[in-house]
Amino acid sequence: MRKYALYFAWIVSLIGVLLSVYYSEILGMDPCRICWYQRCALFPLAVLLGIAAYRDDRNFSRYGLVLAGAGVFLSSMQAFSPTYLCRTSCTEVAVIVGVLTLPMLSAIGFAAIFALLCLSRINADR
Repeated sequence: MRKYALYFAWIVSLIGVLLSVYYSEILGMDPCRICWYQRCALFPLAVLLGIAAYRDDRNFSRYGLVLAGAGVFLSSMQAFSPTYLCRTSCTEVAVIVGVLTLPMLSAIGFAAIFALLCLSRINADR
């Protein structure tokens, strides 16, 4: 698993980018300010994780952890107190399976990327 952690992190980030673009451009849902900040963390991750996975550069994780950590923080903050942070109601839109909202999915995605980057860091310094 550790060998492919960067690839899995890249796939998770690509899924996040595609869903983000799908909801905003195809479904016409305008992202709120916090969603834009999350995109500022996610979009570079998709590109940089792809390069790091291709080059098998496990040292990238120390830089990627900063972006993934910021994404976890912002999405968790939005998921658990959305009425104070969003002028558009992100929790009422795109409820998946009756439980998960977009901020919750974002938090899960960023946490998965963060965990996979931590996993790829194991033995990277050796």
